[in-house]
Amino acid sequence: MSVEEVMKEHGFNLAASCAGKASFTKWIKHKGKRAYISVHDATGESFPTTLEEPVRVAIHDLKSGNEVEPGREIRSLGSYLESLQE
Repeated sequence: MSVEEVMKEHGFNLAASCAGKASFTKWIKHKGKRAYISVHDATGESFPTTLEEPVRVAIHDLKSGNEVEPGREIRSLGSYLESLQE
């Protein structure tokens, strides 16, 4: 199963910005407001391509795109996905 398929199972879609950055995103409600989670590779420039690589996860306001929670560095995409099931 590809990383994209695994992410889709967890409700994430592949997204790209006009600046050329790619990530996996998922729409959520955060403190009563519409927001989204973004999952990037460790550089913050692209999406992760394996479950073993480190990722940066942040929550953004849906309207402005500004971070509403500081980004977190997580040791692997797989460990992040496991934490969602807890």
